[in-house]
Amino acid sequence: MTDPGLLVLVVALPLVAALISLVCSARLQIALALVFQVGTFGVALALIARILVVGRIDAFAHWLYLDSLSAVVMLVAAVVSVLATFYSAGYLRHELQHRVIKTDELRKYFVLFHLFVFAMLLVTIAGNLGLLWTAISATTLASAPLVDFYGSHEPLEAAWKYIVLTVAGSLLALLGLLLLYQSGVASLGNSYDFSIPVLAGAASHLSPTLASTAFLLILVGFGTKAGLAPMHTWLPDAHSQAPSPICAMLSGAELNCAMLGIFRVYTLTAPAAGAATLRTGMLVFGLVSMSVAVVFLISQRNFKRLLAYSSVEQMGLISVGVGLGNPVALIGALLLVVTHGFTKCLMFFATGNLVLRFRSTTIPEIRGVVRAMPWTAVLLIGGALAIAGAPPFGVFISEFSIIAGAFAGHFWVLGALVAALLLLGFIPLVAPFHRMTFSNADTGGEVAQAELSAVTLLPALVLLGAVLVIGVWIPNPLNQLLHHAAAVMTR
Repeated sequence: MTDPGLLVLVVALPLVAALISLVCSARLQIALALVFQVGTFGVALALIARILVVGRIDAFAHWLYLDSLSAVVMLVAAVVSVLATFYSAGYLRHELQHRVIKTDELRKYFVLFHLFVFAMLLVTIAGNLGLLWTAISATTLASAPLVDFYGSHEPLEAAWKYIVLTVAGSLLALLGLLLLYQSGVASLGNSYDFSIPVLAGAASHLSPTLASTAFLLILVGFGTKAGLAPMHTWLPDAHSQAPSPICAMLSGAELNCAMLGIFRVYTLTAPAAGAATLRTGMLVFGLVSMSVAVVFLISQRNFKRLLAYSSVEQMGLISVGVGLGNPVALIGALLLVVTHGFTKCLMFFATGNLVLRFRSTTIPEIRGVVRAMPWTAVLLIGGALAIAGAPPFGVFISEFSIIAGAFAGHFWVLGALVAALLLLGFIPLVAPFHRMTFSNADTGGEVAQAELSAVTLLPALVLLGAVLVIGVWIPNPLNQLLHHAAAVMTR
């Protein structure tokens, strides 16, 4: 199949799956989802392999566009989506067996699930900034009803907060894009293609004032969706109420899609506005996000909200890495996109097993996990150490690279501050999961079978293995992809 054909196919498969799910029997939803999402994953890998050879794929008059930068996010979105599909199979079967949900609700879940995957993958191949904005906004429309999947008061409130704040952010981002378009008019005329390749060719001729203002608006707008503080407040509520597989997709993949929007506009506006000016904005929002996250990590009693604030911290660190701007820090930030996505997905799978077993997300109410659920205990402790940045996991290498980049650029105080914030966040992240796992408590009877099934354990084990391997040795294809993506951001 041709490269443009693959670009179409990677978004067509989840869209077709959503349409078929509308009319498919509820009992066939899981099998249908597995078939289509595995197919989508295979196409995404084929596209990423092509990018390593050809550098970029441009199709349909720039409407579809994939390069190394967006391929990094595509890799994370594809891996998280296919593993979340497998985990959903075990998770939802358990919910059906215990009559938490009804069979008919599977249709709603998987239609929205496929649309969510479609929207995220569309973000990664959008070559027109208008299409990019539409795709990022569509991720909210597809995922918000999933946040409210259980239908009680608190999920509904969280879903509406998610919608209101991210839509407000999208409107700010839209204003930024309109300013960027107006800046392009001055250089390219009243009618031009608002696409990434065309704007990249004219980037140095844009109005510096309009370019910098547009980037700031988009940083705040898409930063709201990415979970950057102080626009992050929807994120802990949504993560605490959504089903665990959806939490994995929200934190592991969707946040990175919003960051990709920021990355794109950064590369297009830096030549005119000045990279130093834009980097200052990234550094400020990054440090604020890390600081806010550390404060709230210390006081959490809900482990899903704890993981949500960890995402705020990691998104802030990615912003800092980009703000530093040198190759070491940039590669560290892009590697963190991958390692955080995988590790946070792992943690929501592991804690999803806790929800299935204990029917609680409150940390003091869960004890003795190592006796009740030994395999989940391994995932929980391994994942907690990984997401907190302990060696030899991939997040540690990412964080170390960003700090090393700060020191290499002679930002000594900034590097020390980032390291201090990461150290302050380490114990609040690891200690609660240690207490839940190793404390002595009566587990209250037999462990539910679904919590020990391969379907609820294997996806997380795959991710734990992946982040451990990346921490010890970065596979050459991934290493090439990261270096090429960093080169895209420094052109």
